[in-house]
Amino acid sequence: MKHQHHENRENHNHQHEHEHEDHNKLHGTQRLRALISHWIEHNTGHLEKIKEYAKFAKEEGIVEAAEHLNEAVNHLQKSIEALESALKHI
Repeated sequence: MKHQHHENRENHNHQHEHEHEDHNKLHGTQRLRALISHWIEHNTGHLEKIKEYAKFAKEEGIVEAAEHLNEAVNHLQKSIEALESALKHI
């Protein structure tokens, strides 16, 4: 499983760097809006993956890990909501 995670991380980093190059072409408020939108999308993807693995951990009987993953889900959801609020005020 570690190897698979490493492969996903490599693909993720490549996409992440490419997207930032696009953001660097923008300036000021446009750049901020683009970055916040990117962070919302990026974190939402992580949120869904964490939910998936929290469910997996619970099904595997790894209850404490599942609880901590669900706690992370709650914190990440609040972070996404804060980013969405920030975007509304630009």
